[in-house]
Amino acid sequence: MCATPAGEVWWCSLAGSFIARIDRRTGESTVVEPPTPSQGARRVWSDSKGRIWVSEWNSGNLSMHDPAAATPASRWRSWKLPGSEPRAYAVYVDERDVVWVSEWANNTTVSFDPRIEKFERYVMAREGANVRQILGRPGEVWLPESGTEHISVIYTA
Repeated sequence: MCATPAGEVWWCSLAGSFIARIDRRTGESTVVEPPTPSQGARRVWSDSKGRIWVSEWNSGNLSMHDPAAATPASRWRSWKLPGSEPRAYAVYVDERDVVWVSEWANNTTVSFDPRIEKFERYVMAREGANVRQILGRPGEVWLPESGTEHISVIYTA
């Protein structure tokens, strides 16, 4: 789950391969289907503009849903993570709107700068890191490794 700067709450379903927005007044969810069938939405995170970033386990994509886009066709964009048969798990957007994704198949974490549409790979120090969540604060990205019982940090400042 994540909240946007405007206070909207979004969540995703791996089994259902969708994301959804919760109506805070009624508690009902509005499902939004990503364009890639059976992509396996694993985690969601909002950027400063209220766009929803989605890590897709089955497809290996990082996708972005922009609810404010003018047309339905322009609301989704997707990028394949680098590496062989990537498996995107956790997603986090830092204070600069750089998107961070843990990638299990290649034991990496990747950053994605949407302004230039470029990925940078960070190989984890221990095999089988299996980062399930990512969090940060200005200048730091925190990576709890569920597979090794360690925590890594990437300094960005």
